[in-house]
Amino acid sequence: MGAASHYLEAAGIPTTGISLVREHTASMQLPRFLWVSFPLGRPFGAPHEAALQKRVLQTALELFERPGGPVLLEDFPEDAPADTDASSNQPAWSCPIAFPAAPDADESELVSAALNELRQLEPWHEIHLEQARVIPPASGTTKEQIIREIGRIAQGDKPTLADAERPLHEWLRLACDDLRNWYLDAAQGQPGRGSADQLQDWFWRSTAGARLIAAAASQLIHHHEPMVVMLARRAMVPREYLAELAPEIEPTI
Repeated sequence: MGAASHYLEAAGIPTTGISLVREHTASMQLPRFLWVSFPLGRPFGAPHEAALQKRVLQTALELFERPGGPVLLEDFPEDAPADTDASSNQPAWSCPIAFPAAPDADESELVSAALNELRQLEPWHEIHLEQARVIPPASGTTKEQIIREIGRIAQGDKPTLADAERPLHEWLRLACDDLRNWYLDAAQGQPGRGSADQLQDWFWRSTAGARLIAAAASQLIHHHEPMVVMLARRAMVPREYLAELAPEIEPTI
């Protein structure tokens, strides 16, 4: 969305925005952006913190009054408070299912391990479905299909689910999001309450599903389509987990 600000500014429409990844915003030279040190997906900080959210919004709007624009990147001076919930006297989040680490497993073993994880997590996912609204898959494919297709890609085989109407980079982006979100939804069905950081760490550091995505990304950095290469390098695995899961991929901004 940040890139759209260039076109709006060129048309004479002033813009401002909130950045969660400072390096990306700085490299794109976006006009009047406020960087916040909050988790991805929470540009206004923690839930139920109306005063903080108002301060973030007001600070972003005040960038219109700053001299020296339109290219301007300022840092919001506050960190988000710890995750709290007005109704939570729940115990700290725990993950009763511990998946065995298999950093040296080949791609075929990762597919089997990931499918086994789905079976183990299914009861927890059902519990979460009873408690909260779950977003349907955007890729149009089941979680089992996603794992098998990503497994084919990780082994260097030709993908079968992408087509002319939904090219590989678009299907991959949606499919990886669908798979990760399914795991995170299942994790939230377990006892206690996990923060966003805890849930992300659990997925990327503890599951074969995450290792399978990383194996596919490592394979796709050599793909002939530039959009696929860009997705593999920048979006399939978060920067903070690249060295651990996909050392072949150099972090980019």
